[in-house]
Amino acid sequence: MILNYHMLESAKIFKDKILVIAIDLGSNTFRVALVKKKQNGFSNEQIYEKIVGAARGLNESGKIADESKNRLFEAISETKSKFDFDKFKCIAVATEAFRVASNSEEIFSEIREKFGINFHIISGKAEAKLTFLGVQNAFKKLGINENFSVIDIGGASSEIGEDGNFMSFKFGIITFFEKFKTLDLMQENAKIYTKDAKEFLNSLRNRFIVLTSGVPTTIAALRLGLNYENYDPKKVSGFELKNDDLAWFMDELLKMDDISADVAVGINRKYPLIAGALLLEELLSGQEAKFLVIDDGLREGVGVAYLQGKFQEIITNF
Repeated sequence: MILNYHMLESAKIFKDKILVIAIDLGSNTFRVALVKKKQNGFSNEQIYEKIVGAARGLNESGKIADESKNRLFEAISETKSKFDFDKFKCIAVATEAFRVASNSEEIFSEIREKFGINFHIISGKAEAKLTFLGVQNAFKKLGINENFSVIDIGGASSEIGEDGNFMSFKFGIITFFEKFKTLDLMQENAKIYTKDAKEFLNSLRNRFIVLTSGVPTTIAALRLGLNYENYDPKKVSGFELKNDDLAWFMDELLKMDDISADVAVGINRKYPLIAGALLLEELLSGQEAKFLVIDDGLREGVGVAYLQGKFQEIITNF
């Protein structure tokens, strides 16, 4: 009798019920954390992330490019060497780029064979709900007990919501940048692309808007004097972003040559980040809420949901 991966995985008994390896394969970034359940919430015991750029070229080809796939496989190999997959259960999710790419199933089949990791392609609403759980846990750790809205601008989609009310929108920093390519065209189209999302955000009316994902965390890091290599999520989480920080950030990046930008914000991230800042600027214009940056997001939410016994319910019902 030949045992396939699913049979072997289901036969595994993971004795540790308070720790889980959570993987968020986004349309731009691959993020991993060993999430631990504690008395007062959940914490990351170990983290890893790498830019894989899954959405690059997706607009034109409808597929995950070979270069992106190779970067992803490299990231998974590094993850397997850093985290104890024999000791801890692994829960892995994939988002918008993999929801639309025609070769997603082929890639995930290969990942199961090579690495023994089973990815769930989750809906936009499930992504928003799980992101909310991750942010909610971080918010509690900051000692804030207020209601809040969340904005998560990803590589190929953006999720916005509050407790019990979530929506996913079909714009992201990679797909938006690749569609328009020049600063002028991005400036002209940011308002059109964010119109529905802004209307939804305006309907939520919370005192706090939490900004998660790479654009706001990079703005906060640059404001704090951090670059890509010495980025510190603990310093970034809780940073209050002001309206003029977005224009400042874009000006700073535009002043940098590409090599300087690679050091400051990561390799090949300069223009997608400018695209994201333009989208975020449109979304936040006219808002009176306080903007707080939180590094935690979908990755942490996956861990929290699993350790609370809610993961399967969320990905099934949303």
